Amino acid sequence: MSKEHTAGPSRQVRLRPYMQSDLRQAVFQLVTAVGMYVASWAAAYQCLKISYWVALIATLPAAGFTVRLFIFSHDCGHGSFVASRRWNDRIGFLTGLFAYTPYLQWRTTHARHHARAQQIEERGVGYFWTMTVKEYRNAHWLTRLGYRAYRHPLVLFTLGGLWNFGVDYRFHDRSVSKEAQIQVHVQNAIYVVTFVGLGMWLGFWNVFLIQMPILFVSTTAGLWLFHVQHHYEEAYHADKSDWSFEDAALKGSSFLQLGPVAQYFAGNINFHHVHHLAPKIPNYRLKEAHLSEPTLSEVKPLSVSEAFSSHRFTLIDSERRCWTGFGQSPAAVGPDPTADAGEGLGALASTITHR
Repeated sequence: MSKEHTAGPSRQVRLRPYMQSDLRQAVFQLVTAVGMYVASWAAAYQCLKISYWVALIATLPAAGFTVRLFIFSHDCGHGSFVASRRWNDRIGFLTGLFAYTPYLQWRTTHARHHARAQQIEERGVGYFWTMTVKEYRNAHWLTRLGYRAYRHPLVLFTLGGLWNFGVDYRFHDRSVSKEAQIQVHVQNAIYVVTFVGLGMWLGFWNVFLIQMPILFVSTTAGLWLFHVQHHYEEAYHADKSDWSFEDAALKGSSFLQLGPVAQYFAGNINFHHVHHLAPKIPNYRLKEAHLSEPTLSEVKPLSVSEAFSSHRFTLIDSERRCWTGFGQSPAAVGPDPTADAGEGLGALASTITHR
């Protein structure tokens, strides 16, 4: 019997009170975040009259609130932000607009991530192309080159964020429902109307000078947060046959130590171990849930300095069930000379469309 069934129920019962949404907190969070985003955007526009460098600084709060609004959309996808399913979907769509994220499509693909997190066979379900040591060793040199380029932090956390949110999410995923696919295109139409309207009113170049830094900073920060949630030295990995839901949460999802300001903009998602253990807990109760449950204090915290070195973990060693890096495993050295070139080109091309 898995640990999910033997140890889980008692802990889940103790955490159940924190799974109740609070309408007042949700409304306060939503109103303040949207209001501060708009205020920051307007301030940045006014600062253009002084200096672009001043305007650039003024966009930083808007970028932070973009990340925070994404967390609200994420909560809505789990049905936790407010009690009503209908209002979760409405708020999720609205906040997803600020965060460049198609809500229904995200909800579907993110549910798959929770159902399979840290399963070695399902390592591609999530946000990052991930190879095992054996796959990397046997891959064609083109695939290996593409994978190394993809996993370089300057590519992964800058171009990767812009690509993922700015480009990839503008296309529908064929594996989701027709309604979710349509919503992707509705969102795109709203962007066109909004930015054309703002451009005609304020000037297209001015809008670009403000919105582009917000997009860049928020998507870079967001993708880094995604990365450190499951990329760290002692992260749990398992085969499907002996995978444990609780172990994937408590040993495979990080507890990132952030300062109060960073934690505010991150919407408490740094308590990611709690989120994976009980996805129905809304962001505004994650910290409280963590502090209330004695067994959660046993989870080893991840420092920011450790998190910044997480880019070293690029391959999964399926035999040892752990992260490793390009230069850390002898098995990762030397491609298989029999690898097919056509297969290598296909895998390399997949990096462009990987979701």
